[in-house]
Amino acid sequence: MPQTSVLTPEGMLSDYSELQAIDDPVWQEAVADMLPMNIPAGTVMYRPGQICSNFTLLLEGTVRIFVRARNGREIVLYRLYPGELCILSLSGLLHQHPHTVEAVAETSLKAINMDYEDFHEVFSRSAAFRNYVIDHLVRRLNETMSLVQEVAFERLDARLADYLCRRFARSGVTMLEMTHQELAVELGTTREVISRMLKSLERGGAIRLRRGRIELVDLKQLRCPAVGA
Repeated sequence: MPQTSVLTPEGMLSDYSELQAIDDPVWQEAVADMLPMNIPAGTVMYRPGQICSNFTLLLEGTVRIFVRARNGREIVLYRLYPGELCILSLSGLLHQHPHTVEAVAETSLKAINMDYEDFHEVFSRSAAFRNYVIDHLVRRLNETMSLVQEVAFERLDARLADYLCRRFARSGVTMLEMTHQELAVELGTTREVISRMLKSLERGGAIRLRRGRIELVDLKQLRCPAVGA
C-alpha cells in the first residue's frame, strides 16, 4: 500500500511548470495541502470498476496504463511520467466513471495527491487550473487516438521499430533491459511474433539481442533519430 512521506509539496512541481505559474489563491491553498506519497514498484494504482478519488501529480517514477483482454493478453495504452496527467483518472474525477483499464507502478513512485472535494473546488474556482486540465485532456486524447490508428492501420514491424526508437530516445542509452515477452505485451501481440521480428532487425544490423536486453547498433537501420548522444 502507498505510504505517507515526510516530503512537502512546496518546490516539488518542477516538472509541472504550468501549475507552478498558477497564482490563484484557491490553487495555492489546495496544493499546499496535497499529501505526499511513496509508492512501491508493482503497486496496482487502480483496476477496472474502481472510481478515481484523488488528483495525483507524479513527481518521480513511471506508471504503466494498460488493457487486459479476457485471454490474458495485454496492450499498453500509455505510460505516465512526471509532468503528465492521467486522462483516465481525470475522466473519473470529473464524471465519476469507473475505470475500464489497469494502472501499475512500473517503478517506485513519489507523488502528491489532492482529494476529490479539493480537486472539484479548485476546478470550479480557478480558471487557470481548469484550462490546464482541459488542455492536458485534449493533448492526451490526441495521443491516444494516434495509438488507436497505429494498432489499426500500421504494420507491426513498423510499430516495433518505432517503439524501440522512442524507448532508446527517452532512456538516453543504447541498451534496453527488456524481454521479448515484455515487448509483446507492449505491442499487444505474442512473444513468438516479436522474437521473429527482433531476429529480422538483428540480421539487418539494427540491433543486437542479448539475454533480457536489446542493444542499439545502427540508427539508420532502425530508422530513428540519434539517441544517447
